[in-house]
Amino acid sequence: MTNQLFINNEFVASKSNETMDVINPATGETIDTITFATEEEVNDAIEKSKHAQGEWEQVPAPTRAEHVKLLIPLLEQNKDELANLYVKEQGKTLAEAEGEIDKAIQFIDYMTSLSMSNKGEVLQNSVSNETIQLTKKPIGVTAGIVPWNAPIMVLMRKVIPALVTGCSVVIKPSEETTLLTLRLAELFRASTIPAGLVQILPGTGETVGTQLASHKDVQMISLTGSMRAGKSVYQHAADTVKKVNLELGGNAPVLITPHADLDKAVEYIVTARINNAGQVCTCPERIFVHKDVHSQFIEKAKQRMNDLQVGDPFDNNTDYGAIINQKQLDSIDYKVQEAVNNGAKLVLGGHKLEGPGFFYAPTILDNVKTDDRAFKEEIFGPVLAITTYSDFDEALEAANNTNAGLSSYIFSDNLQEVMTATERLKFGEVYANCEAEEVVNGYHAGWRESGLGGADGIHGFEEYYNTTVSYIRW
Repeated sequence: MTNQLFINNEFVASKSNETMDVINPATGETIDTITFATEEEVNDAIEKSKHAQGEWEQVPAPTRAEHVKLLIPLLEQNKDELANLYVKEQGKTLAEAEGEIDKAIQFIDYMTSLSMSNKGEVLQNSVSNETIQLTKKPIGVTAGIVPWNAPIMVLMRKVIPALVTGCSVVIKPSEETTLLTLRLAELFRASTIPAGLVQILPGTGETVGTQLASHKDVQMISLTGSMRAGKSVYQHAADTVKKVNLELGGNAPVLITPHADLDKAVEYIVTARINNAGQVCTCPERIFVHKDVHSQFIEKAKQRMNDLQVGDPFDNNTDYGAIINQKQLDSIDYKVQEAVNNGAKLVLGGHKLEGPGFFYAPTILDNVKTDDRAFKEEIFGPVLAITTYSDFDEALEAANNTNAGLSSYIFSDNLQEVMTATERLKFGEVYANCEAEEVVNGYHAGWRESGLGGADGIHGFEEYYNTTVSYIRW
């Protein structure tokens, strides 16, 4: 049983009796049992983070970046072991796990290069002997709540900019990927990053998450997860008016116009949709296909989806692996069956796969009603939910008719359609004739109930600063 917490650069036994079995999604077998942190242990970790942060912010920024960048060789040296553990605990393919580690390395390299980007500003005043100076300062102790679908990359999104800017960070990993996160803790311990700057506390949202969100000494909390979890964190953070950074659910629309390259569109959409078995917040969810190309699109999508290989995530021929757990598998199937019962046409799949583990067949739903749950909510699985449109303006309006606002897509070789869509789609990200990329120097952010603030690039980096204005008169 793994009953350890990572506090002040040491692995310490939890005082809690609350445990959870860790299940391999591809086999259904229990691979370990984890123990959760108590509220007292959360408070202790925050206190140690506060002490460490006070010293860390005095270290010159380039020196901080040098310490952080030494994580790169540690990740490279342990890549195979990390990827194998990732697959066993989370169920995505080995290629996807390795790719995420590579992306995390790229992210660290980029973020550490920003260590000297804190420029501040000097403003003129109407008083001749007074200068106004804006200075960016580290926000202090931060907290990060990490999801199960991208636990390495998202953890780095919350840890690396915090450390480089002079902050400390307390991480609550997802219960489903705690083992992998504790293995990453060993790399932090092996690095030259000072003790107390990174704490990792396995636990539930009700205990660990709530305490991190409400604690007076945590100056910023960042969560990547569901809308429900994000709203809970937002509410608990309100009492201390701390900074809140949220990246929540997506429910991304896709517009296929009569001028689309259908082969390209199908390839990009299917590739994006089966990423992590469809369990990614930027995945295409609601597909609007123009009536003139509808039958062609359906046929091409059916052929591509029918060729997919589903199963053992360690097999190099597997296109996508397992669903994270039984609850999520049941949720996917419920939304599919409900849509069919409401009149949607089942073109392909539409069922759980037999055998051990949690697998869902590649599925295509056509003629989905826009008020079906399969359209109004994320399916979060390997399902293409398709509806038809005839008027481009109406399709744009329907695409925007959602409480989500993370990612969106358009496929068209007509420049006017593309530019109109990029102007009128009210989402944090618009992908035109391409799959979701989320490059490290870009910006990843949601509108409406999909989030607050963002990650990646210089704008994500500067989330970890406060600004002081100084009026200097002589």
